[in-house]
Amino acid sequence: MNLKELILNPNDFFKYLLNKEVSLKTPFLIVLIFSVLMSAYSYYTTSIMFKIFPSDMQGMMSMMIIITAVSSLVGGFISWLLIAAVMHIISMAFKGVGSFKRTFEFTGYGFIANLIALCITIPIGYYFLSSAHITTLTVAQLQNPAVVKQVMSSILPKTMIYTNLLVGIAVSLWNLSLWTYGIKYARNLELKKAFIVALIPTVLFGAYQLYSVAKFL
Repeated sequence: MNLKELILNPNDFFKYLLNKEVSLKTPFLIVLIFSVLMSAYSYYTTSIMFKIFPSDMQGMMSMMIIITAVSSLVGGFISWLLIAAVMHIISMAFKGVGSFKRTFEFTGYGFIANLIALCITIPIGYYFLSSAHITTLTVAQLQNPAVVKQVMSSILPKTMIYTNLLVGIAVSLWNLSLWTYGIKYARNLELKKAFIVALIPTVLFGAYQLYSVAKFL
């Protein structure tokens, strides 16, 4: 079994892995690559957007950029742990059987959807941001939400935001599919029950990601 099978036939992929020893190596690599790319992208985008701050604030902004990048790096692994924990706990209500380590393993594979999505959104983001005209604001202007929103809109065009929203919705649906089959075999559940278990964390995780994009509209 390879990752192509995970993408094209997740049911058979997880069914096959169920007969193998639990191994976190591949899902760890998936989440690691996703987190590193997300961190680098966050560093790049915040570096561009924070140019609106005056020069005397750039030192503080540089620290914020680093904090944002580190948070994105760590956030991928925290999301993996939380989503696995939530699905494992919810599956108890359906009398799911199976170790948390197996749930953790299968949940990690679901992040392949987010990784592939980044390979789409990063080039799009770079295309728009690399040619963006940045207007440096004064402290007084920064205190005016309307001015800040107007400048941000010029940096992040609606075409880019709507594209990211559509990609985000598609990824959430893909996450739901992968995690449904993953938790089905990790916890020995019927498909309908597995769908319910996977739905809650998928909605929460997807809503957070969509909010992160939609707030710029």
